[in-house]
Amino acid sequence: MLSLKKFIALVIGSVSLLSIIPFVAKAVRTDVSRDFPVYDNGGQPDLTVDPKRFVSQMEIIDRLFDASSCELIEGSVGGTGYRRLLRFDVVLINGGDGDLVVGSPTDKKNPYRSVFVYSPCHNHYHIDGFSNYQLLNLDGTVAAQGHKQAFCLEDLLKYTNDNKSSGYTCAFQGITTGWADWYFKQLSGQWIDITGVPEGDYIVHVEINAAHTFDEGANRYTNVIEAPIHLPDPRNKVTIDNSPAAVD
Repeated sequence: MLSLKKFIALVIGSVSLLSIIPFVAKAVRTDVSRDFPVYDNGGQPDLTVDPKRFVSQMEIIDRLFDASSCELIEGSVGGTGYRRLLRFDVVLINGGDGDLVVGSPTDKKNPYRSVFVYSPCHNHYHIDGFSNYQLLNLDGTVAAQGHKQAFCLEDLLKYTNDNKSSGYTCAFQGITTGWADWYFKQLSGQWIDITGVPEGDYIVHVEINAAHTFDEGANRYTNVIEAPIHLPDPRNKVTIDNSPAAVD
């Protein structure tokens, strides 16, 4: 498994992925900041998903898993062998006028301590119940269930020009007002296992802060994002990606 820093170092040499590197290296302002400006939320954070990145980075791949794969152990895939995955970026924007302060997962006095679950396979803590990824039929029933959990809330992308990052990291987690965390599609578990799902039209459904763990004040910006997708016949070939999964 690759760390985030090692993953970024590898993709710097890839022409197809160069376009995503400046957002980490320079923390530049993104083009949807005008759609989610920071507002007076009583000093509370307000999380939402960047819709452009969610849609533009969506893709379907096949990936090989064996019995020792962390993804199988943690339930993000439904079995061994080649699995068909629908993967996408989820960028968590904080549009409220207060930081989301999560703190240290190892601090016994942290009020959020109970939602941190240690993963011995990935050797880091997950935040239980933070996100819910689903593939829905057009009638709203669930066609396939994802199993992604947040594991390190930190500042990776800048969405305004007005403020500096508060310096959140995996050791002391959070998202500064006007900043965003980035779960890119190459991360382990950043997908829905759609193996065997019939060809047809579906809806990709993502909800963040799904367990309502973190207070978002007025919560003006939605925690749910959906996008239509047409899945190909599962017998058809798609791109195979067996490159090392990034885990941060």
